[in-house]
Amino acid sequence: MREIGQADTSPAALARTARELVASAMAGDYPADPLIDSELSGGLSTISSVVKRHGWLLQTTTAHALAASGRFVVWTDVPLPLTKAARALLDGKNSRTDLARIRLPADSEADRMVTFDLVVVDPVAAWAGVYEMKRGNGTTETRKRLPIEQSLQAGRLVLPSFLEKLGYKGIERVTSAVIDYYGNAGFSPDLTLTREQLDAHFSVPVVATVEAMTTALHDALEAELPRLFGPYLDRIGRKEATTIAVAAGSGTVGADLKNAAVMQILSARPVGPGLRPTDRPVPATSTAQVAAAPAF
Repeated sequence: MREIGQADTSPAALARTARELVASAMAGDYPADPLIDSELSGGLSTISSVVKRHGWLLQTTTAHALAASGRFVVWTDVPLPLTKAARALLDGKNSRTDLARIRLPADSEADRMVTFDLVVVDPVAAWAGVYEMKRGNGTTETRKRLPIEQSLQAGRLVLPSFLEKLGYKGIERVTSAVIDYYGNAGFSPDLTLTREQLDAHFSVPVVATVEAMTTALHDALEAELPRLFGPYLDRIGRKEATTIAVAAGSGTVGADLKNAAVMQILSARPVGPGLRPTDRPVPATSTAQVAAAPAF
């Protein structure tokens, strides 16, 4: 559990964080996929690593943006006890309206511990929220969605008691949600906040900082693409040029000839297999013959 202070969220700081993240991914030791050329496999693994780390950056940058407002106390990676009493209430199919009025002690017998991505408190407004962060560029598996939704609902019940032990008494309103940043994770709509809803939900600007971070990460990764894929593409280009040169009956081939050969293949009309030596030509049929042919 880490409390987030008012960190630097300037463009320069975001760019520095992005470069450090990409450098860390570039330094990773990834096993080569047996189906893919080793150079290409390494580049694809690095990109996949950066994409996964972007999910972590969404969490931390959202936390920093909220803390920078000066309005909220923010923690990341918060372990909350989900008590057996909370589990019983959820299993009892109580309505969310009824559950919203219930407060349970956080120190009663725990069913399990769950670590949530964010806990946000506005002491002046006597409000608190617990959140899971999902990148949301694809659907989360159904078997994973239901436990997360149940955990968020149970987390609401014990959150006031948990915060009271941290010195934040008198929390009157609590909420919980999945922050589905790109909106495609597939969670229940009444438990979901998307990128477009974040600023209004927290009543402070969040998205601009997160988008600036994403742009910085995009730029840092793009700057490394020649290093990631340049050697592989050069080798493929040399192999292709040699193949075309041999087909043209020459030891070398110019760029114009290479491009012309490729374009000829790409722009050619569809062609059938043609006649075999034993085939008889198919006689041409005139429009008049078709019109006069008897119907069966």
